[in-house]
Amino acid sequence: MTETHVRKIEQDGNPALLFERHYPHGVERVWEALTDPAQLGRWFPCEVRLHLVPGGTITFLFPGEEPETGTVTEVDAPTVFAFSWAGEELRWTLSPDDSGEGSGCVLRLVNTIADPAWAPNTAAGWDSCLGALDAVLEGRTPQAHAQPDDSVIEGWRTALR
Repeated sequence: MTETHVRKIEQDGNPALLFERHYPHGVERVWEALTDPAQLGRWFPCEVRLHLVPGGTITFLFPGEEPETGTVTEVDAPTVFAFSWAGEELRWTLSPDDSGEGSGCVLRLVNTIADPAWAPNTAAGWDSCLGALDAVLEGRTPQAHAQPDDSVIEGWRTALR
C-alpha cells in the first residue's frame, strides 16, 4: 500500500491540507473511482449522490444522519474535480506519475480547513479514505469505516506541527 503524504499549506488565504498519494493505476481508472457514486460509496464513509457538473449538487448520506450537501465547483474530466462542503473547499487533481515509481498517477487533494484545530481529524479521516480507495482500485474490499481513534488523531497532530 502507498503512503499518503500530507502537509499544511495556504489556499487562497485560507489554511489547507495538501494530500498526495501515488496509485499504480491510470488517471482514467482513478477518476472513475473518484466520480462514480457506486465506486465512491465503497471507499468514502457514506453513500454519495453526485451531479458532476459545475453548480451541481453533491449529497452525502451518512447512516443515521440528515443528508449533507455541497456544490460542485469545477470539473475537468479526467483530471480535476472540486466541490464545496461544510464551509470547506476540496479540490482533487490527477496527473500521470512521472516520478520513476512506475506507471500510474498521483492524486492530490487540497482541503481548505474551516477550523484549524480540526486539521488532525481531517488528516486522519482522509488518510483512511485514501487507503480505502487503494483497496477499491486493487479490487479488494476496504475495511469498514470507523472514526479515527484518539491515538491516530494525536499522531496527525504531531505530524502536522
